[in-house]
Parts: sequence; structure tokens; C-alpha cells
Amino acid sequence: MPLPLMAARPRIAARALGAAFAAAAFVTLAAPSAASAETRLRARYALTLAGFDIGTATMQTGVDKARYDVNLSVRMSGIVKFFTNGKGAATSRGAYQDARVLPSAYALNTRANDKGQVVRFALAGGAVRQLSVEPPPKPRRDIVQVTDADKKNVVDPLSALVMPVAGSGDPLSPAACDRTIPVFDGRQRYDVTLTYDRMETAKPDTSDNADPNAKAGYEGKVVVCKARYKAIAGHRPGRENVVFMENNKDMEVWLAPIEGTRTLFPWKISVRTELGLAVITATSFVVEKSAAL
Repeated sequence: MPLPLMAARPRIAARALGAAFAAAAFVTLAAPSAASAETRLRARYALTLAGFDIGTATMQTGVDKARYDVNLSVRMSGIVKFFTNGKGAATSRGAYQDARVLPSAYALNTRANDKGQVVRFALAGGAVRQLSVEPPPKPRRDIVQVTDADKKNVVDPLSALVMPVAGSGDPLSPAACDRTIPVFDGRQRYDVTLTYDRMETAKPDTSDNADPNAKAGYEGKVVVCKARYKAIAGHRPGRENVVFMENNKDMEVWLAPIEGTRTLFPWKISVRTELGLAVITATSFVVEKSAAL
């Protein structure tokens, strides 16, 4: 998924996992009004790299029968914070129909090493209509140019985490992994292809490092998908990190259900990077039902 895929650029661990997790924006987009009672997921994640704690992420997701909104914040810690002081937040909203996700707005703001990045774009019918990237990408002849066609039938990195499952059976089935996610992050266009690998059981964090104030929430079955990355545009062909990620077979995502919906959301993501194994694991995964507006 996009979370690990951005870790394809592991020159700075903070950027690798921050952007990987759809990283961030300090701007707030108004969440859409729900036509019916809304289900909200409140999750906290621990970020590790090569076995070392490097940060935390918090995410809130709202889902009703046809729409969603996602808000995320990421903060680096430990040795990574010492080198980069990386942090950020991101927000996205949109609609879904069956298994198709149709984002309408995305915003991202990250900061590391006293350098910031702000990305905002609006979409309609799966196509990017307005785009703002600061600082703007520098023109390069060796980069595969992102065309207008590359900005159609896409989702933003945060919306890529929302995985509705069509049909009426158990959403936690091998079929949940049967998808290719066309991602555009404002600078690059890439595909993430998921395939079924196995079923696992998610369990609350009972380690000494567990947050004593966090509600563990979900415990139960999850479906595990293998992930593969394919660069489409905005990248430099043949560059070492691009080749590494396209050949990377050590990437997977564990999907847990948002109770009361047919939508799945990552409970755990792991990806092999050139710096070691990057893992994002839920330490709290709580689903709440709110009253109709």
C-alpha cells in the first residue's frame, strides 16, 4: 500500500514512513455530512524501522453508507526525531460505491530537517481537477513526466487506505485483497497491487511499551494481503530505490473490519526497505457508532 510504498525513498527514515503512511497536513478539510448514522474508527499506530521505535501515528476515519473522511497525524520519535524532527498530518474525504473509492479532496503537510512540503488537490469522478504542490517539483529530463491521463482514475495516498468490499458475504475473505490501487500523491503516480496471502488474528498490544491510556479495541480475524509496487510516472527509471521497490516481494498489509460496515482498514503494514523492515502496527483500534445527524 501507499504507506509502505513511500518508504521506497529511505534516505530519511522520517520521510520514508511519514509519507508512507500518507503522511500529513496541518490543514483541516470539513468532513462531509453523513446521510445516516456514521461509524468512526479511532486508531493509534506504532512505527518501527529495523526493530527500532521511530514514531507514532493517530488516525480518525468516518464511514457511512456512501461516504468517508480520514484524518491522520504522524510524529517521529527516538533517534529519527533527533536527526529530522519529522512530523505532519493529512486529510482526505470522498465517496465510495461497491469496491470503488472516489476521493474528492486531499491535503498533506510534512516537515523534516526544517524543510516542509504541502500538497493539495481536488478530484471529481476519479480525476484530479486542481493541484497545488509546494515547493513545486524541479523540472528534470530523466523523470517520466506525469501526464493528464496519469491523473485520471486515481486515488490519493490516504484514500487508498479505505477498502470497501462489494457484495453481501463476509468482507474478511480472500476476495478483499483482489485489487489494484492506482495512487497519485501530487508528484508521482504508481500502482499498488494486492493479492491474498493468508488469514491471521489481530491481538491487543500487551507489551511493556503499550499505551496504558489507549483502548485496544478490535481483536479478531484479519485478512493479510501481499503488496507489489509499480512505478507509473513522476519517477526516475532505473534509479536504485525504484528498482528495489518494484522487485520488493516483502510487503504486506493486514486488513481489519470497521464493524457495522463493509469497509476494511489497515491494522498492520510491513515493508522491506533499504534500511530494514518498516512496520506500522495498530496499538489501539476502536470503532464507535455516532447518531444520525
